[in-house]
Amino acid sequence: MKEKVVILGNGSMARVMYSYIKDKFNICGFCVDKKCITQHEIYHLPVVPFELVEESFPPIKHKMINCIGYLDMNSIRKEKSEQARKKGYTLLSYIDSSVKIHKDVEIEDNCIILDFVSIHVNTKIKEGTFISSNVNIGHDCIIDSYNWINSGVSIAGFANIGEFCFWGINSSCANNINIGNFNYISANTLINKNTNDNEVYISEARSE
Repeated sequence: MKEKVVILGNGSMARVMYSYIKDKFNICGFCVDKKCITQHEIYHLPVVPFELVEESFPPIKHKMINCIGYLDMNSIRKEKSEQARKKGYTLLSYIDSSVKIHKDVEIEDNCIILDFVSIHVNTKIKEGTFISSNVNIGHDCIIDSYNWINSGVSIAGFANIGEFCFWGINSSCANNINIGNFNYISANTLINKNTNDNEVYISEARSE
C-alpha cells in the first residue's frame, strides 16, 4: 500500500513534484499558509491551511514532503520543515530512480533529488537540500543543509558548500573550494576561489 503524503507548498515547485511522486505515493492534498492560498484545489486535490493541516491529514496517518521553493535563500523551507516536525509529521525525501549514487554517499532526510543526477564517492548531502535534474557532484564533497542546486550544475571533488546557497542553472565549482553560507551563484557562473558568507556571484551578461 502506498504511503499517504501531503505536499507542503502550492507553487510551481509543488506542481512539478506532484508529477514526479504521484505514482510512488498516495498524494492526499496540498497545504500552505492560509494567507498564501489562491485556490482550494490543485489537480482535484484539496489545498488546506498549513495552520490546520493536522485536522484534515493527521500526522499519524500521513507524511509530508516539503516542496516550497528557494524563497529567502531557502530559509522559508527550513522554517516550514521545523514547524511541520513540531506538528508530528515525518518529512520524506525523494530520490529519483535514475539518480546514480556511488559508494559511501550519505544523504540526510528531507532532501529532493531529481532525475539523472550523479553523486560520486564519499560525498555527503545534508538535510533539506534540493537538487534538480542533470547535476554532477564530485567525490568527497560536503553539501551543507538547505542548498538549492539547479539543473546542469557541476561541483568538482573536495568542495565544501555552506548552508543556504543558491546555484543557478549550469553554474559550476572547481575542486578543493570552500563556499560560505548564503551564497547566491547565478546561472553559468564558475566559482574557482573560496568564498565568504553572504556573497553574490553573477556572470557578465553578453549582448548581441
